Amino acid sequence: MSEFSIAGKSLKLDTADDVQTFVDQINNTKNLKKIVIKGNTIGVDASKALAKALENQDELEYADFSDIYTGRLREEIPDSLDYLLTALLSCKSLHTVDLSDNAFGIMTIEPLEKFLSQHTPLEHLILANNGLGPAAGTRVANALEQLAQAKKESNVNKKLVTVICGRNRLENGSMEAWSKFLAAHGSIKEIRLPQNGIRQEGIEHLLLNGLSQSPELERLDLQDNTFTIQGAKALSETLPKWTKIRDIGISDCLLSARGGELLADALITAGVLEDLEHLRLQYNEIEADGVSKLTEAIKTSVPNLKILELNGNKFPEDHEIVDEINALFEERGFGELDELDDMELDSDEEEEEDEEEEEEEEREDLAASVIRDDTEAEDSEVAQEKSASVDDLAKKLSKTGL
Repeated sequence: MSEFSIAGKSLKLDTADDVQTFVDQINNTKNLKKIVIKGNTIGVDASKALAKALENQDELEYADFSDIYTGRLREEIPDSLDYLLTALLSCKSLHTVDLSDNAFGIMTIEPLEKFLSQHTPLEHLILANNGLGPAAGTRVANALEQLAQAKKESNVNKKLVTVICGRNRLENGSMEAWSKFLAAHGSIKEIRLPQNGIRQEGIEHLLLNGLSQSPELERLDLQDNTFTIQGAKALSETLPKWTKIRDIGISDCLLSARGGELLADALITAGVLEDLEHLRLQYNEIEADGVSKLTEAIKTSVPNLKILELNGNKFPEDHEIVDEINALFEERGFGELDELDDMELDSDEEEEEDEEEEEEEEREDLAASVIRDDTEAEDSEVAQEKSASVDDLAKKLSKTGL
């Protein structure tokens, strides 16, 4: 592959003169397929000069502009990015763009929107750790939704298949827009959104309204967001639609004990998932019953599983189900269970907290019972005497904060 790269040189490129040597190299490279300028810092004038060299590079397929604004003023970045992305719009073969590790935020959204909504050859977008936040994240998704329409109008056969947007604080606020863009394309094979502060309501919306309409999905990474039982239910409904799924990453998602069981049930319901090789479920509060169900699901529905990650869940590492999983992998001649060196078994203190929670629930039930009795008494025609026992209970409840 014909490639130009100055990756990781930590160059501070401010002016056109600073990049003239590189401009000449780009112009003199025949059939340039790949350009990598990551790991340097690019100013506005340098970007303008580089952009001229990039215009109409008809053979260019891959552009890596990650980590190119370290130490730059926030005011510099929009103009610099606009020059570069506008030039890339003229590269008709450019299918992969990496803009990760640049502090874009909301200030730089306009040139990014323009590019993402118009660059119809785009197939793979890598946009991780850009400080987007929910507002800019929504606008990115809106632009990608517009891209789906632009692809249709241009009769472009290249579909958007990869979107990586981790560590961007997308949160619940952008999930409606993300769901719409996913549904508009319907072609996504790989989506990675780890560490985005998405809570269960957002996860539910994303799964049921966006990823449920992505039947080609092969790799899902939603690690370090929050599922709870709400998200687990949405996952269990959606998973059977991904018949080509290869890798599911939902570690650190607070799936819950019941959520682990629902996932196992969904794997069975999905039928035989021959392509599923990686299942990442660390630190999800999954208990032994859930792992037992999961083992049954692997036996019946996941014949080619290579990696199963269960560390940090709530069952003993010497539980008999662990031996059963290892025996299953040994019998198949491949596959492995990760090292269970950080299991989250309940401590005595946690057990005491559970007991306190149960007592609290009992007090709440008792209080609700008293309220019902009082309501029934008010509805009757017989006047009620003031009850000393109720007064005593009220005092006790006030002390507990209820």
